[in-house]
Amino acid sequence: MIDLDRPMAKKRTLAMTKQPIMRRMIRALLPCVIASIYFFGWRSLVIVAVSCITGFVTEYAFARRRDEPVSEAVFVTAIIYALILPPTIPFHILIFGMVFAIVFGKMVFGGFGSNIFNPAMVGRAFLYVCFPIAMTATWASAAPGPWGALGLWSTGSLPDALTAATPMALVKAGQALPPSLTTLFFGRLAGSMGVTSVLAILIGGFYVFYTKTANRYIIVTVIIVYALINGLFTIAGMPGTPGILPALMGGGFLFGAFFMATDPISAPRTQPAKIIYAAVIASGTAIIRTFSVFNGGLMFSILLANMFAPILDYAFKNQARSERTVRDTKEVD
Repeated sequence: MIDLDRPMAKKRTLAMTKQPIMRRMIRALLPCVIASIYFFGWRSLVIVAVSCITGFVTEYAFARRRDEPVSEAVFVTAIIYALILPPTIPFHILIFGMVFAIVFGKMVFGGFGSNIFNPAMVGRAFLYVCFPIAMTATWASAAPGPWGALGLWSTGSLPDALTAATPMALVKAGQALPPSLTTLFFGRLAGSMGVTSVLAILIGGFYVFYTKTANRYIIVTVIIVYALINGLFTIAGMPGTPGILPALMGGGFLFGAFFMATDPISAPRTQPAKIIYAAVIASGTAIIRTFSVFNGGLMFSILLANMFAPILDYAFKNQARSERTVRDTKEVD
C-alpha cells in the first residue's frame, strides 16, 4: 500500500503527521471554500470546520489505539466532503456522513494508505442513500449582488431562496436550457456549496496541476474523455445533454477531475492503469448523468473506478514482469 511522505511520517506535530502534499491540496481547496462563503453565507465555513473537527476526532479515536499520529490527509477528505454537500445540509447529517467516511471508507481498511475507496465519496454516497431528501430535495440559491452572501449566515433563510433542483438537474430533465457560460464560470447558481464556481476550481486546480500535487494524466484524461463522450451525445441528439462546455463547467465536474479523481490512495499506481482508470470515471459519469435517474454520476463513477484500481495495477505489473522475464530469457540465450 502507498505511504505518502514516509520520511515525514515519523515526525509528529500535536499527534499529527506532516504531509506537505496534503497541505498543498488544502491550499488548493481554499478558493472553493471562499467561493462557498461568498455565494451561500458563513454557514458554509462552519460546515467545513465541523467536517474537519469530526474527521480529526474520528480518526484520532482509532489512531491513538495504535499509538499512531493522525494523518493530515483527514483534513483534505473533510474539506472535499463538505464542499460537495448542499449548503443547507443539517449538521447532524453532516456529522453522520463524516464519521461514516472515516470509519468505513478509511479505518476499516487499516487507516491512511490502505483504503480502497475515496473516503469523501464514501461519506457522500452514504448520505445520498440514507438522507435523500436532505441531499436532493432542496437547494439554496446563490446570493445576488456584488457582496454576495458575505453579510449572511445562509442564503437558505432568504425568501424564495430555495429551489427543488439545481440548474443542471433541470437541464437533464428537459425543463430548462443550460445556464450561460458566464454564470457557470463565476458560479452564481444553486448547487453543492463549494463546486459551483469554475473560476474558484481552476485557481486551485491549476495550482495542483502545476505543482504536480495531483496526477496530470488522470486530470487530462478525465476531462478529454468526458468532453468527447458529451460531444458524441450532443451530435446524436441525446435528450438532456447540455453540450460540451456546459457539461464540463456544470455539476462540479471540474472539481471532481482535479480534486476527487486524483486521490493518490484510491487511484492506481501504474501509469497505464491511471489512464484507463480516468477513462472509466469519465465515461461512467457521462453515461450515468445522461441515462440514469441519478445526478451524482461522478460520485458513483469514482467509487466504481476505485474498485478496479487494484486490478488494473495488478494486470499491468504482471504484464511488466512477464515482459521482463521474456527479455531476460532472450538475453541469457
